[in-house]
This record gives sequence, C-alpha cells and structure tokens, in this order.
Amino acid sequence: MNEKRIALLRDAPVMSSIIKMSLPVVMGMMVQVLYNLVDVFFVGMLHDPFQLAAVNLAAPVAMILMAIASVIGTGAASYISRSIGEEKLQRASETLTTGLIACMIMGLLVTIMSLFSLTPIVNCLGADSDTFAPTHSYVSIILLGSALLMVNYAMGQLLRAEGAMMPSMLGMFIGTVSNIILDPIFIFALHMGIRGAAIATVLGNALGICFYIFCYVSGKSALQIKGSLFSTNGIIWKEIFTIGTPSGLNQMLVSVALILCNNVAADYNANLVAGMGISSKIITLGSFIFMGISAGCQPMIGYNYGARNLKRLQSIVKNGIFLTTCVGVTLTLLFGIGAPWIISWFTPLPEVQTAGAYALRVTMLSLPFVGSQMLSASTIQAMGKALPGLFLSIARQGLFYIPLLYTLNYFFAERGFLFAQPLSDFVTLCISLTILTVLLRKEKSFT
Repeated sequence: MNEKRIALLRDAPVMSSIIKMSLPVVMGMMVQVLYNLVDVFFVGMLHDPFQLAAVNLAAPVAMILMAIASVIGTGAASYISRSIGEEKLQRASETLTTGLIACMIMGLLVTIMSLFSLTPIVNCLGADSDTFAPTHSYVSIILLGSALLMVNYAMGQLLRAEGAMMPSMLGMFIGTVSNIILDPIFIFALHMGIRGAAIATVLGNALGICFYIFCYVSGKSALQIKGSLFSTNGIIWKEIFTIGTPSGLNQMLVSVALILCNNVAADYNANLVAGMGISSKIITLGSFIFMGISAGCQPMIGYNYGARNLKRLQSIVKNGIFLTTCVGVTLTLLFGIGAPWIISWFTPLPEVQTAGAYALRVTMLSLPFVGSQMLSASTIQAMGKALPGLFLSIARQGLFYIPLLYTLNYFFAERGFLFAQPLSDFVTLCISLTILTVLLRKEKSFT
C-alpha cells in the first residue's frame, strides 16, 4: 500500500488531510456541476419550455441508476477502507472485483426490464401531452446505457476507498468534459435535440470507465481487478449490501421524492417545472461540494475506525462538519442575492425565470444543514453501522420530506411545497448528529 496515502489517512493534520482528500473529488464534482448546467444551458437555447421541463422530469431516472450503483459503490468502498485499515489487501481486492461484477450485472438487468415498461415509466415521471415525447426520447437512451452509468459511478467510489482521490477526479473530469463537448454536437450539429443530450451523457460515462480500467490494469491502483478475485464469500456480500443498501435507499428516496415533487409542480404549469429544473441543477453546486467532502472523509473514517483510532475519527467528523457548514452558509448568501440573475443565464423566458428564482431561494435554505447531514450519514456507513444508516436513509425523504410536500402543497399551493426540503433537512440533521454522537460514545466506552 502506498505509504504516502497511509500517512494521509493516519498521521497528517486532520483539516489538511480532509482538504487534500476532498479537493480532487470536489474538483471532479464541480466538473459534474458544470455538465449539469451546460446541459440545461444548451437545451434552454432551443427556447422550448417543454424540452427544458423534460430534462427535469427525466432527471430522477439517472438518479435512480446512481442509487442502485451506490449500493455497490458505498458498501464495497466502506469494506475496502476498513480492510486496508486492518492491512488485509487481498480481501480488499476481492471486495473490489466482486462489487464491480455485481454492479455490471445489475445494470444489464435494469436495461432489460426497463425496455418493456418505457411508457409507464415516462407517465410516472409526471410527463403530460406536451412533455411526453421529449421525456420519452431522453429516458429511453439513458436506460439503454444503464450499465455504463452505474459502473462509472461505482468505480469512482471504489477508487476513492483506497485514497486514490486524484485518479477518481480525473475519471469524472474525462467523462464530464467529453459529455460537455458532445452535447452541442448531438443537440445542434446533428439536430437531435434532447435525445442528443442523452447520447452525450452515455458516451461520456463510457469514456470515464475506460480511464478507470486503465488505472487498475496499469498498476496505478493499490488493489487489483481480476476475474479470479471474484468471491462468493458470504461475509463480503453481506458487508456490501448491508452497508450499501442504506445509501442506495437514501438516493432512491431522493429520486422518488423528486418524481412526486415534479408531479405536484406539473399540476400547475410547465414553466414551474422548468424553473425548478434549472434551480435544482444550480443547487447541486452545494450538494456536490458536500458529497466531495464526505467522500474525502470516508476513507479516513473507515481507515481510522478499522485501526481503532477513535480520537482521530472524532476530529475528522468535527472538522468536516465545520467545513461543510461554512460552505453551506456562504452559498446560501450568494444564491439569495443573485437568484434572478443566475436563473436568467439559462433561459430567456420571463415566466421560467420568475419560477426558477423563487425555487432557488427556497431550496438554498437546505444548504447550511445538508452538508453536515451527509457527513454524519457517511461516517455511520464508514463505521459499518447498517441499521442506523438504514433509518437515516428512510427518515430524510420517506418520514419527513414526502409528508411535508403534500401537507405544504395542500395549505400553501405552489408558494409552499418547495419548503418541504429545507424543513426535512433540518430535522434530519438534528437526528443524524444525535445518532452519531451516541454511536461514537459507545465505541469509546469499548476502547
């Protein structure tokens, strides 16, 4: 194992380690944010509110694919980090290979099953007579490329599990920049519209996978991928799915919540759906920064938990919470001041601009809370605590957001239902911190 990586996980100053581990991931995530915004920008140039709305309506499909991949990526990454901390590299390589093969099979199954149910899927997303055709075009391509999207997402997580942050970032960079370059070619030069945006997405993910494979076969990784390392060991499978399922369930519920929110918005008008879509892409700037910080902390937490260095683990959590809170407050202020101006970059339609600015100013209220919440959940998963992780995965969207969505919509209509997300994020943060504090105290008492 690379001694520099081990030193970063084990010995370096905590805040410095968090920044060094997180920065490459955050940079990669920023490229992904750029992709999301450029995708909306190019579709917005078509001056068609229905295609712009379709991008938002179709978004949960890709999120669901990421949720399924996250079961493998998060579960295997947690076990890999802990195995490295226990100096069991053979077990880590077996977990890596087993997880990737499982992810590939799951992706192929998703494609096969979805081909027979495209129309019901598009209807469930909230498409009406005006948005059905563009939504169907986008979703059909994304589902055909399910395995590529899922494997690319999981491989990035698995590389980060061994502390290889820069290669993970480069893979995201290659895939996303390719996507950005291909978007205008397929959308405008080949006159494919929103369908071209979907093709560019799938091809970008394929190129990202090619880079990750190169990292493993060229020896740049500390671990190996070989067919002979595929394992039927029940412990490995149990660790992958018991730890990964809460993360996947959380992302799945986020997707379901977005579908329900889009259906609520569609009852009003397409301009609201389109404005919410632009807002949601912009707000990912904060979400992806938090994901990057959490991903940077995860191997540090897993390693030090495996090595029973609980004092350093607690310091990592405290510094991570401080960092994410500062970022969240800063972004909230920036979005609050510049919301109308920011939304106007992506659409010339006044009705969409108004709806988007309001949506951005409401959803930005989550940012001071959601980063610490993500970090707390990531810590619990990295420690291998499946049941608390499962509860938190269900709580944020299932127990709080969805009931609040319909309650606020009933009483306050389109001016109220968007507040469901910041309210649910605040409550979930309080619960997450309480559970994490209890778990850390229990671990300390056994030391």
